[in-house]
Amino acid sequence: MTGTQTSIVVDNTSGADPLFAATLAGALQARGFEVEVREPSPNALFDTAVHMVAEGIALRVTGAIPRPALDDVAAVVRESLRTRRSERQRVRSVPIYMGDTPRVLRWVDIFE
Repeated sequence: MTGTQTSIVVDNTSGADPLFAATLAGALQARGFEVEVREPSPNALFDTAVHMVAEGIALRVTGAIPRPALDDVAAVVRESLRTRRSERQRVRSVPIYMGDTPRVLRWVDIFE
């Protein structure tokens, strides 16, 4: 299944993992999806004295996505997670959001 009609945003605005964002973007593009990567703002300031949990990488699909295309995106995410270097990085979950809304269509991890 190719995702030629589905546009996907790899959201790395938290700045959590630029290498994984690039890996996901490349793998999704190779499957035929139109991909945009959102980078953190260069003007963003981070206070290292504050402990906070960043969501990490998120995917955002624009418009309606058919179930087969959503399954294809999940498979790409799962395979990309399996190739991570550390176990801690491999067991993270990646949410797939409906556009810029807070509605999660699916959480993807390597255990599905």
